[in-house]
Amino acid sequence: MKLYRMPLLIKRIIIEELGFDERLFLSFTSKRTCGLLGLLKNDLKGISITINIDNSEITVCVQKPSHRWSEQYSVFNICSYFGYNCNFNIPYEQRYGMGSSARTIGDSTVQPVLYPSTIYCDLNDKRVGRYTASNLVIVFGNLLRHLNKFLNIENCLLCEFDKTIPVGLIHQLDCTYSYERIYVRDTNVMDVSPKDLTFLLENIKASQLSLNVKVLSVPGYKYQKSPEKNRSIDWLKIYGYSWVDFSELPAARLLTFVEKIQPDQMNMMLKSWVAGRNRDMEIGDFEFERLTDLNCEAIFNGITRHETQLTKAEIGKFIEFVNGEKFVNIAVDILRESDGIRVTVIGAWTGPMSRYYINETQKMYVMVWSDSNLRAIGRTNQ
Repeated sequence: MKLYRMPLLIKRIIIEELGFDERLFLSFTSKRTCGLLGLLKNDLKGISITINIDNSEITVCVQKPSHRWSEQYSVFNICSYFGYNCNFNIPYEQRYGMGSSARTIGDSTVQPVLYPSTIYCDLNDKRVGRYTASNLVIVFGNLLRHLNKFLNIENCLLCEFDKTIPVGLIHQLDCTYSYERIYVRDTNVMDVSPKDLTFLLENIKASQLSLNVKVLSVPGYKYQKSPEKNRSIDWLKIYGYSWVDFSELPAARLLTFVEKIQPDQMNMMLKSWVAGRNRDMEIGDFEFERLTDLNCEAIFNGITRHETQLTKAEIGKFIEFVNGEKFVNIAVDILRESDGIRVTVIGAWTGPMSRYYINETQKMYVMVWSDSNLRAIGRTNQ
């Protein structure tokens, strides 16, 4: 007897008893059955997405992690750390699914193979060439939409783009997920379109977004954020910043610039903050060449500085996350006249130091006197 012909109460009892693998295989049988499973969705903590276009493949891993994973776990070993419930590989080769029945996800073919603890599903779309970017984009979108039909996916633990990004692929990401980490980076700078960059910065909610990108389609392009969009990124880590307008920084609580910036860019950022822009940033982390008196004058040109109201202990607490020893050589306060909010600009050497040697890493931190930052350094009021 077919499941959808049974009374609703009986269907509910049966579906609630099904395991993940049983629900998954049933979701392949028909759109009607998949819709029925969607009435009683199974809760999952998250998925993981790895996109390696250089090898013409995408891997989507559906999992049930027992607790949050830390930075030390890479895309390769979190697989054994969590124990995946299901791996989807796009596209497939016939040998991967030998002996299994071909099923469908939307217009795509899927061949699931059940192992003792893991289901391996290989997908392809025969309407287009097997190893083309359009194939990957089509099947990737079909897969995410299919999973959302019968699963409650809370977040995406890791989304990693490697080598290149096909046109349209970023827009297939689900905006309802909360992403732990999104890495768009490689040893080489990756090309993105203005549309893709804007989508990542304004439509995706992420705890950490790492970008090593450049925009080639529009020479001299500078990203301009929409004033109607709320901040959706906690930590934005920027490697190549040719697309950054320092007078209108992307919306993120913590902004880290990995490449060294110039004094005039820092000056532009501070002036825009004083003028009431860049309000989303609470912590700025910038890297310089060795600071000189001349550089400092360029950084603070046209900006009124005040003696800092932070104690040495409070400054030490703020920069304690930096590895190695610290030597603070700049600490000044700047006020925003429109609301009286204070920011402390801290210059510090990081890394090993001695009487005769100082590491060549010069950091400049911007600490906005927000409630969260003040609590972090032990202050209860301003």
